[in-house]
Amino acid sequence: MSATAALESRAWPALAAVLHLGELTPAARPFVVALAEHPQLPQRLARLAQMLRDREQRKDALLVAAAARELAPHDIRVRVLTEWICRRQAPLWHFGIVHDQLRNETYARALRHHVRPGMTVFEIGTGTGILAMLAVQAGAQHVYTCEMREDVAAAARAIVARNGMADRITVISRNARDVKLGVDLPERADLFVSEIVDNTLLGEHVLPLTELARERFLKPGAPLLPWHVAAMGCLVSGSKHHEHYRMDTVMGFDLTPFNRFSPLELNAGKGGGGNVEMLSEPVELVGFDLRHDAPAEASHALRLVASQEGRAEALMRWLRLDFGDGIVFENRPPQQSSWDPHLHILPQARDLKPGDALDVEIGHDRSRLYIIPAAADSGRA
Repeated sequence: MSATAALESRAWPALAAVLHLGELTPAARPFVVALAEHPQLPQRLARLAQMLRDREQRKDALLVAAAARELAPHDIRVRVLTEWICRRQAPLWHFGIVHDQLRNETYARALRHHVRPGMTVFEIGTGTGILAMLAVQAGAQHVYTCEMREDVAAAARAIVARNGMADRITVISRNARDVKLGVDLPERADLFVSEIVDNTLLGEHVLPLTELARERFLKPGAPLLPWHVAAMGCLVSGSKHHEHYRMDTVMGFDLTPFNRFSPLELNAGKGGGGNVEMLSEPVELVGFDLRHDAPAEASHALRLVASQEGRAEALMRWLRLDFGDGIVFENRPPQQSSWDPHLHILPQARDLKPGDALDVEIGHDRSRLYIIPAAADSGRA
């Protein structure tokens, strides 16, 4: 059977619609063909997906698992067997972020403020479609939103249709880099909205993707929501790092050589970083004006000055998104959010008095931030 031939099954006629042989590698095709008439095909495909995953054939595993779920959407056994394979399509942060009321309200305010009647909006990263629907609710004539994960795009289309907006929102199931102006997007859009930042600020490629949108898909001067993204930070004590992630003597044994694996960066946790004490005033560690291209890499020195006495154990970092005209989202601790603050652990804890300073180097390579503390105290400011 050729790779392009339809995968026909008398017992499961829907199989040809949910799984195409040409999408599978030659190594996986015979297994699927052999199962095509099996009375318990969805469960067999789920088992096959597990085998393919174990063999590091991840693309095949995902395609087969998705087909199993399509054939038996209510079969709990199929869902359980394919859970860890399909979860990669919709990471769990999707659930947390849509329950972030502050985030939702900030985007809604920004869209109501910037959207004008007749505007078309372009979005990268559809997810559930909530931002696209907020844009329509704000008065956008049409929203074109792209989602690289096909299963997520399909779910977003169903959500959009369920909420009566299918005629005003087009979900493009493509990587943004593959979207074609004049084909997927009829013409350049009037406004760009995105939520492509993560806890680390740059991990979801906010810089190159925004530059791509400006270059290919937006009218000159189109508003960007947000237009400026930044990492804020300050010195903190009480991180408990030296208690939980450093080794000394345990049961009479010296375990200190294992400290070579001690982490330098940690998620501050769902407490919103509120369990630490700020020793310096919050400052912008690094910021990016998304209306302009960012350099491939850059670094700068920054001096953090203690405003109160304490034992500095880490630099805590969080996000700030600026939508213009005073509309800002910031998960400054103890504000809890779907985004978590991060702790950059100092190699050695330092006792500081007001006016004492710590120098740090802040760098980035467009996909990750690097925060490097000075080797020794810098003295008074």
